Amino acid sequence: MIQIVPVAGIPEVTAGADLPRLISASLRAGGVALDDGDIVVVTSKIVSKALGLQADSSDRANLVLQESSAVVSERMTPTAPTRIVASLAGPVMAGAGIDASNAGDDALLLLPRDPDAEAETLRAALCKEWSCSVGVLLSDTSGRPWRAGVTDFALGIAGVAAVEDLRGHPDSLGRDLAVTVRNLADEICAAADLAKGKLNRVPVAIVRGLADLVGSTPLSARELVRTGPTDWFGLGRAEAVRAALGVLPGSDLAMQVGIESVLPESVEDRASRALSVALVSEGDDAISVSLSTGERGCFAEAGAGDCVIRLQAEDPVILGRVWARAEVALHGERLVCRAERTAAHEVTLVVSAAGVSES
Repeated sequence: MIQIVPVAGIPEVTAGADLPRLISASLRAGGVALDDGDIVVVTSKIVSKALGLQADSSDRANLVLQESSAVVSERMTPTAPTRIVASLAGPVMAGAGIDASNAGDDALLLLPRDPDAEAETLRAALCKEWSCSVGVLLSDTSGRPWRAGVTDFALGIAGVAAVEDLRGHPDSLGRDLAVTVRNLADEICAAADLAKGKLNRVPVAIVRGLADLVGSTPLSARELVRTGPTDWFGLGRAEAVRAALGVLPGSDLAMQVGIESVLPESVEDRASRALSVALVSEGDDAISVSLSTGERGCFAEAGAGDCVIRLQAEDPVILGRVWARAEVALHGERLVCRAERTAAHEVTLVVSAAGVSES
């Protein structure tokens, strides 16, 4: 049987607080004692508070970039860009895990730069205080690709076997499993959050019944993050196309040419942005461009919402290069085009969203 015991009564944590002492005092007040094999799941937010990892909220967008090593995806909201990034703390997540909830007025909480080390520091203190061997998981909350909603995961790991490698073991029909590696640390954190909740102000829970996982730390939380060749999703769809054309996500150039909005956009807006991306490698005098809507294109009358792009250049190499870049950039915006060389030094593209999935 697995038990999850919420630890209530932990007071508001401030910079410099002794977290092991606060947790231990709340355990004793609730009549709970730590035993060998317990796993203590601690919301990372109180660790950030104790470490004084607060920042001013006046420039959140730049703060996200400062707390990240790479931008995976970005979209423009009515007020500022929102970015999915590889955080300096390790995981890929929205806004580098920077959080304003329960952080005080005009303040933002940053994630610890080394969550595994913070988990180990907390574990060592709790083991000493209670004269037992326990594991500690620092949990945080994040969304996941292709799934609605958020769930808790292991941001930091100490004294817990994080995964169960079932590869080579037979399934119920006797066939060997080929790829199954269970992420136990994330599952434990998600389960503990059912007892802690998001609005109950209970930042710690004790998970019991998994003593066989407690002891060493074969894998750190940072090692659970897929990177390099194992990361098949290093960039979002639009960002991968734009990066191939020289516009890296999170850069000043990306802001200059424009970022896809979270709100609906017209074909003309998206085509204009694609054209800006296509032209980043050319000088102002190298090529002449125009974009218009509702006029006769080279194939037929442009439909409602369609637009026409005309590219003109004396140098056929420049014309061909910009033409090719424009078609790639348009596909990155989920647009299709029909193109024709309408004059010796001119190419016309009729751009449409017809038949293109918005997903």
